[in-house]
Amino acid sequence: MIKINNIIKWFKELSPQLKGYVIIIILLTIGIILRWNVIISNIIKGFDYFSK
Repeated sequence: MIKINNIIKWFKELSPQLKGYVIIIILLTIGIILRWNVIISNIIKGFDYFSK
């Protein structure tokens, strides 16, 4: 519980611009995790296209 409070305190002390960066990074990471299979399959299709 102490670590969560430390993270909340750290986040509140950030400037508004850095808060936005942190939120965007978290959202993009979640999006990548949720769409991982689609991302990997498209990368494989791209390599298959160029290897022909």
